[in-house]
Amino acid sequence: MPPSTASPDATEPIARQSLKPLYQLLRVASHLLDQAAIEVRENGPDPAAENIERIGRALFEVIRVQHKIFALQPELEPRSLAASSREAAANQLFSQFMHEALELEGVGNTAAAVERYTRFIGISPTYHHREIARAEIRRLS
Repeated sequence: MPPSTASPDATEPIARQSLKPLYQLLRVASHLLDQAAIEVRENGPDPAAENIERIGRALFEVIRVQHKIFALQPELEPRSLAASSREAAANQLFSQFMHEALELEGVGNTAAAVERYTRFIGISPTYHHREIARAEIRRLS
């Protein structure tokens, strides 16, 4: 759209505009990625572990953007529905551990990264997140 016909909102700082449409799209994307990881585990294609790992990395990036949205607009963070709360907690735990492990790997400390993934497997409430962590351990081993 040419600058002369742009809406007044187009010049408004991004943090002030509602991020709800983006949040809703990312929520759908994270759900679809979760379902895709389950589908790969159950039906392929092979190598399932490698494909689940790729899906997990995509999910991790989606979750990172969601956390940025929550920092800018905390009212968008799910609070009321039990399913949303469980989903958010599982995704947050996954995001936290994966972020820490990737940072450790980035500085060359693969043993500590493997330890983070191993610890995550012991506490994760979701099978597909545990499978992603197992795939990361195999990749690093």
